[in-house]
Amino acid sequence: MKICFICNEYPPMYAGGIGIFVKNLAEALACKGNNVHVLGYGRKQTQPELINGVKVHYIWLPHPLYKKIKISGHQYSIAYLLRRHYLSFKINRLLKQQRFDLVESYDFSGPLARKPKCKFIVRLHGATLVYRFGEGRPDNINPLQRHFEISNVKMADHVIAVSQHIGKLTNQVMGLDKPYQVIYNSVDTDLFSPQNIKPDHKCILFIGNMMWRKGVFDLIRAMPFILQKHPDAHLKIAGGSSGIHKVQLNKTLLEVEESVSDHIHLLGRVPHKELPALYNRSSVFVFPSRVEAFGLTCAEAMACGRPVVATSMASGPELIEEGISGLIADPTTPEDLAAKICVVLEDPALGQRLGRAARERALALFDLEKNLNLNLDFYHKVLMSH
Repeated sequence: MKICFICNEYPPMYAGGIGIFVKNLAEALACKGNNVHVLGYGRKQTQPELINGVKVHYIWLPHPLYKKIKISGHQYSIAYLLRRHYLSFKINRLLKQQRFDLVESYDFSGPLARKPKCKFIVRLHGATLVYRFGEGRPDNINPLQRHFEISNVKMADHVIAVSQHIGKLTNQVMGLDKPYQVIYNSVDTDLFSPQNIKPDHKCILFIGNMMWRKGVFDLIRAMPFILQKHPDAHLKIAGGSSGIHKVQLNKTLLEVEESVSDHIHLLGRVPHKELPALYNRSSVFVFPSRVEAFGLTCAEAMACGRPVVATSMASGPELIEEGISGLIADPTTPEDLAAKICVVLEDPALGQRLGRAARERALALFDLEKNLNLNLDFYHKVLMSH
C-alpha cells in the first residue's frame, strides 16, 4: 500500500499530539512493508528525508506574505490562505509522481484548501471549532478557520474518529452527518508497562499541557480537600504552560494557601522516554479533562498498570470502566475529584486491582500492534470501496 500523511508537525519538527501519533503510525506501517510518505511544512530543503523507513517531504512557503487582509471583521495574513492552497497544490503534484493509494489528513486547523485527487481520509483528533464548543466558547474562532475545518471534514471520502465522543461531537458542532469509524489512539504497551519500582508515597500525578480544558486547574483546587484527609499527599504536574495558560496557572496557585502549594510540584516538560518511570512512581494518575478527543496520557497510565481517576466528561467514560479499571469523577467539582482520589489513596489493595484491570483494558483497546491491524483493515476497506 502506498499512503501519504499530511502533517505539519512531524518530528523532528516541534510535535504536538497529532505529530507524535502520525509518526508512530507511519513508522509502524513502514515496518509492515508499506510505502509511507509524509508531506508538511518544515525545513527549508528540497529533497525528501528518509526517517525510520518513512519518506518525509518538507514544504517551505516560497514567499510568505504577512500583509493583513480583513474578512468579516477579522484580520488575517495572506500566508494563512496561501499555506493551505500551496499544500493542496503540493500534495496533488506529489500524487502524480507517486500515485498514492490513500492520503490521510486531520481536522485540526483544516490544513487543505482542496481535496486530494485520490481516496482521502480525515482522522478526527479534535478541531479547534469543536474544542471551543466544548469549552463553552463557540464564537471564539475566526470564520476562516471555521470554514477550513468544516470543509476538510466534508471533503473526506472516509472519516476515522479517535473516540466515539469526538466523532459524535464533531458532527453535532459542524452540522454534518458524516459516518465515521472509531479507532482509538495507540500506546506502546511494551514501553508503557508496569515496572518493578515502588510508587512514591501518596503521589498524585497529572501529565499534560497546563490549560483550562485539561482540568489541571480543577485538580489544583481539589488539593485542599485531599490534604484534609491525607496531609502527606503531594501532586506532581508534568507539562508545559505558556501565554494565558501560564497566567491562569499562577492565578490558580495563588488561590490555594501556601501550605497547599508546598505539596504541588511543577516538573515542566518531561522527556517521553522518562514517562513510563514517572507513571510507575505514582500512587494514582488523574485525568480530569473537561474537553478531550481521546486522552493519551490516561491510556499510557493504564498501560503502566496505575489506578486512574478519570473525568466524567468528554472521552473519560470510554477509556475507563467505572469501578473496574478506574474511578470516574466530575472535574468541575473539586470535592468530588478529591473524594475519588482519596478512595484510592486510602485503599492500596483497591488501587492494585484497578491498576491490573487498567493494564488489561489498555492491552485490549490501545495496544500498538492491535490498533495497527485495525488501521490496515480500514485502509483496505477504503481501497475496495467505490
